[in-house]
Amino acid sequence: MERRRFLTLAGAAGAAALASRAHAQAPLALKVGTLKQSSLTNVWVAQQVGIFEKHGLKVELVEFRNGNEAIAAQRGGFVDIVLSIPGSAMLAMERGFDLVLIAQNETSKATSPDSGSMQVLADSPIKGVADLAGKKVAVSNINSQMHVAVMAVIKKAGVDPKSVQYLEIPFSSHPDVLRTKQVDAVVLLDPWRTQMRNSGTTRVIAWHFVDSVAEQPIGCWFATRPFVEKNREAVVRFGTAIRESVEYMQADADRARKNVADYTGLKLELIKDMPLNNWDYRINAQKWQETIDMMRAYGSLQKEHKAQEYFSDFLKPYVM
Repeated sequence: MERRRFLTLAGAAGAAALASRAHAQAPLALKVGTLKQSSLTNVWVAQQVGIFEKHGLKVELVEFRNGNEAIAAQRGGFVDIVLSIPGSAMLAMERGFDLVLIAQNETSKATSPDSGSMQVLADSPIKGVADLAGKKVAVSNINSQMHVAVMAVIKKAGVDPKSVQYLEIPFSSHPDVLRTKQVDAVVLLDPWRTQMRNSGTTRVIAWHFVDSVAEQPIGCWFATRPFVEKNREAVVRFGTAIRESVEYMQADADRARKNVADYTGLKLELIKDMPLNNWDYRINAQKWQETIDMMRAYGSLQKEHKAQEYFSDFLKPYVM
């Protein structure tokens, strides 16, 4: 009976009833790990405009530098739910960390421009990806989904990915290491991508997510299985709030850009032409499988996996 009740609450009708009930109950507290990226503007908005409160949640946002750091903090019990690129969670799960997908937050776009790109200095002799053989490329995490996407793009250009030296450097340091020529190229997400583009000192040579697996999932919310089993109502409320925050961002592009500016600290005039993140809670099983297969092909995942392994029962209404 409890399982059927949980699945019912995950549907649209159940979500509306849950929101109504939430007003009459004490809010459920959650610690949520987030990242200072434009893609996470929606969860910040959910807190700012009262979406979490509407669904009976009291959310504390805890900022991390990357998904790996967030998952490590989650394993230590410092946060309940984290935002991570799926590849990092898949790696953690292969190593025995029992994670459950709560909601999808974002995918890459079908075509460029996208929120992520590979950039070189404007006066660099590197004209395209095919010129990266023997070069140094900065990535935020080695063996991550982003790193694998870069290797896939490099291979498509006819270059052996192993001929490139990959350096693990935080996004925030990418502008400096590129400017000082400690690396030949950087792999960025917004807001850093837009900051560098608007500086006039760099140019894009590839859109690593779009050019590897277009529309691949690049931002998802995860919790541990024990936490989900003990806090199902909070998990359902959180998933419902995330979907509402995504729809909020999708509803008005101008408002979304202002929200991104407020959250990231970028000036609004600098991002007026920025391609917005592709916020999307709908799960495309085929794109998930293509991403998993890419992670396996480049040795990041050690075993074969099927996309359905990662989809909880309460996400089935959102799987395409």
